[in-house]
Amino acid sequence: MPKNHSLTTRILTPLVIAAAFAAIVVAWTSWTLGRRWALEEMTDRYRWIESSITQSTFPLTPAVLKSLSQLTGTQWITVDPSGAIASSTLPLAPTTQLPETRTGRSAIRTSPGERDPAPADVVLDSTEFYAFTFDRRNAAAGDGRSSSVVVLFAKQNVNAVARRAATLPLLTGLSTIAVVSALMFFLTSRLIGRLKRLETQVDRIAGGEFESELSDTGHDEVGRLAGAISTMAGQLSELWDRVNRQQSAKLLHQISGGMAHQLRNTLTGAKMAIELHQGNLNSEPPEEVRVALRQLEIAEQYVSRLLALGRGEPSTEQPQCVGECLEDVRSTHQPIANHLRVDLTWSIDPGLQSRWVKDGSSFSAAVSNLVLNAMQAGTSVKVDALIDPTGQCLLSVADNGPGIDDSVSGSLFDPFVTCKPEGLGLGLPLVKRTAELLGGSVRWHRESGTTTFELTVTVSQENPQHD
Repeated sequence: MPKNHSLTTRILTPLVIAAAFAAIVVAWTSWTLGRRWALEEMTDRYRWIESSITQSTFPLTPAVLKSLSQLTGTQWITVDPSGAIASSTLPLAPTTQLPETRTGRSAIRTSPGERDPAPADVVLDSTEFYAFTFDRRNAAAGDGRSSSVVVLFAKQNVNAVARRAATLPLLTGLSTIAVVSALMFFLTSRLIGRLKRLETQVDRIAGGEFESELSDTGHDEVGRLAGAISTMAGQLSELWDRVNRQQSAKLLHQISGGMAHQLRNTLTGAKMAIELHQGNLNSEPPEEVRVALRQLEIAEQYVSRLLALGRGEPSTEQPQCVGECLEDVRSTHQPIANHLRVDLTWSIDPGLQSRWVKDGSSFSAAVSNLVLNAMQAGTSVKVDALIDPTGQCLLSVADNGPGIDDSVSGSLFDPFVTCKPEGLGLGLPLVKRTAELLGGSVRWHRESGTTTFELTVTVSQENPQHD
């Protein structure tokens, strides 16, 4: 399994390594240049010393050597012609011998006037020095046996100059690395936080939760990616709802086909039994029987439509007067309202008596469904039917019941969505489908303790079949 490397590590590690390498290279370059400049300055100082002492005639006594040492920041040794130390600013024994070459001359001797005299490396009194030697040809008689002068420059001083030259770039580089690393850590942490929120949202979408909770308003690539994910989540949510609706419709077709065959025979038998009973009585059927027969006829129409729906066949449209449809529903539902002790009142615009709907059975079934739902929900139901300013029939059914449960309020017209324990969730979807079939719509709202469903359908002033 691959290791989980943080994006911060992936970004900061190469940056810190590159910056540290650059700082080391700059420090090494500064040390090299500083050492070179220190050696050049040392050589220039030696030339000045050589030029000054070679032309002088004063004796190089120990006191004079001490003064010259303090003045130039160097150590001095005078050597007699035999190579023995005559005097020195270092605490050396008179018998101390300096290294010699094959010719017997001192190994640290340089040629007079040499353009780039090369210093010799010597260790005296446990201290490393760069040593320059020159002959003092014009030495006075008081100079004793002195014939050569050795000028010693401490190596530690040269190295100190080189270290000082390298320290500032190194400290600058390290401090820059620290500041840049802290800044990059802060910036990458914010970036990673935004990316983690995107990762969480994508995981939720992969789990089927399409509600976007992203609030990234940045105008950079991450912000645009967040916007794209939110758009994708919305599109997936719509697609998911569409698939569910399609599956629900398919299931509705299957259920309707299975139920229709069983119910049609049962309803036909019940209707025939009532009609035969009334025929044997040879009398006008009472109101209750007429209502029962009408309800059975409506049920038969429902079953016929469900059977056609299950077979995928289009139902035959039967135009009918809107007023007749409403009067039919009112007459059949009033006994039910009386039984349920519901105050059912109707207000029907007289102008609807001359308006036609292209399928009266579907319209009556939709109105019946809304009125029955209202009577089951409240104790007072008011039905208003009128012609709206656009010429459509507007039917409103209001009840004083507790209203729609919040859990289903957003998907009330979807198949199999219901808040009734005994409900199937098929009534309102059929109302919606009928409204769309009749060129209208259905909606609902709740205001001041009243739940109102509004159904609009397209009506005409003449029977559509006579067109």
